[in-house]
Amino acid sequence: MALLRAAALPAEGGPAWLPTHVQVTVVRARGLRCKGGGTKGKAGGSDAYTVIQLGREKYSTSVAEKSGGNPEWREECAFELPPEPGPRAGLVLTVMHRALVGMDRFLGQALVPLEPARQRGREPDER
Repeated sequence: MALLRAAALPAEGGPAWLPTHVQVTVVRARGLRCKGGGTKGKAGGSDAYTVIQLGREKYSTSVAEKSGGNPEWREECAFELPPEPGPRAGLVLTVMHRALVGMDRFLGQALVPLEPARQRGREPDER
């Protein structure tokens, strides 16, 4: 659901270098159940959006209206990495259906751990 990229590797023979930020590209979701009702006699689809969270920082994508089960966003955001990763440190991606009346509805969630990306440095993690 997301493309995760972490910063550079340490220089050869130089001091260890740790990435400070992570750039996230939310590309698409697949296989979501449609939650929206039809409007004006048309079949409905999900009005889906994704909330990306790292610690207390959050980013919300735009709403992919009537996206069916496979919404696409292709939106980017960046987060500052915490200096000391916690035991469950990672990006939490939550896909929601925007409800015009009442509360938005949960469609799915994924956790992308950041520790493997910290260890690899520049090598992109494309999940």
